[in-house]
Amino acid sequence: MKFGYMFSIMICCFWVNQNIAQKQWQEFTPPGQQFKVLVPGTMTNGQKKILTDVGEMRPETWMCEGSVEDPNKLYLVSYVDYPAATFHPDSTALIEELFQASLETHLKDLSGQLTYQTASNYNQNPGLFYRATYNDNKLVVKSRMLLIGDRFYALQVYTFSEKSLNDGMNKFLESFRIIEKQ
Repeated sequence: MKFGYMFSIMICCFWVNQNIAQKQWQEFTPPGQQFKVLVPGTMTNGQKKILTDVGEMRPETWMCEGSVEDPNKLYLVSYVDYPAATFHPDSTALIEELFQASLETHLKDLSGQLTYQTASNYNQNPGLFYRATYNDNKLVVKSRMLLIGDRFYALQVYTFSEKSLNDGMNKFLESFRIIEKQ
């Protein structure tokens, strides 16, 4: 009888914890933007100016730090607009080059090793999903890159290796949606 009572209490506690965790996630759309993602907290942003072969670019990054209970430490979404008509939909080699250069730059910046990569399209738009380890395999990043028109998006989640198999990573990366103009 005591076992059944304890089991019922454990199930109730698990259910309450799951519901609390689920309620913390909310839709986020940056002001004036046409996309949304699910995040477990408040997003803050920054913008910087960089000079590239195609001219001055102004990537914008929004980030959310994970709470103490969250297995993930950082959620990021960055986007940058390339000049109009930079990426024709038939320019698959150029698009692939963008994804590979972005992936290689990220790995170099982290001194990381690629664990895997796979296509991750959004509707008819090209995308790449990858996972990498860094800091002697102590840390993990999962990322999803998308090219929609001439806008490049990078979504990233950072965590410790031992906590890297959690639903929150994919929940964030797969929550990206374009908001149709009305």
